[in-house]
Amino acid sequence: MGKMMAQPSNLDSMVRDRLREQILSGDLDGGFHLSELRLSKEFNVSRTPVREALCALAADGLVEMVPHRGAFVTHVPASTKADQMKSYGLLIGLTAKMAAERTTIEGLMDLETAFSFATEDGLKSDLYLNAITNAIDLMERISGSPTITESISSVKRRTDIQALWASALPQRKELNTNFLTLLGALKRKKGDAAEKTMRQLASMALTSWMASRKIPAQTLEEPQAEAPMMYSRTRAAQKALHAN
Repeated sequence: MGKMMAQPSNLDSMVRDRLREQILSGDLDGGFHLSELRLSKEFNVSRTPVREALCALAADGLVEMVPHRGAFVTHVPASTKADQMKSYGLLIGLTAKMAAERTTIEGLMDLETAFSFATEDGLKSDLYLNAITNAIDLMERISGSPTITESISSVKRRTDIQALWASALPQRKELNTNFLTLLGALKRKKGDAAEKTMRQLASMALTSWMASRKIPAQTLEEPQAEAPMMYSRTRAAQKALHAN
């Protein structure tokens, strides 16, 4: 049997997700021209789902629509990327606090299962990272806060959260110790302790992430040259002009 074709309603989501992955991973750098024609050929779709995908990415600040020039990958300053990662850490800290305070017996059983990865020394890196994501997602669901969920989703659409935790893999032993401490706080329904431990975990990952990208630690302490989620359209336009 031949390959099943994606449903039309899913084509823009497929293009959007693929482009988001390439942008967040750095495969598509700031200022890169996102030609609708080239992308439609690359993904074997019409230009309509490509246009819809670009509009969605523009709404997330990952793409700039420059009048009479087209779509370009947004240049995001290192300070903004670091600020996004720090914001994520604060948000999941609140998630841990609310999960500890609101969880049920069934929720505690699910949490204990979700955090079991912290006791498995031989777990492969990809499985370990997925387990971290799943455990945090479970805390988010248990917290029962639509506002926090919306905020976390917003940050996730703009950042590569997997890369954040991956950068801390060399400290897996310390990560495991802290994740087990977090689980203990969740089981005892100690919201403040759970929040503090979750934020410590996020801070550890952020420090490793910034070091791996040679971003100075004081970046988060300096005044922002640009407000978060504000980008340089001029830079994208100038790159396009030089490319022609």
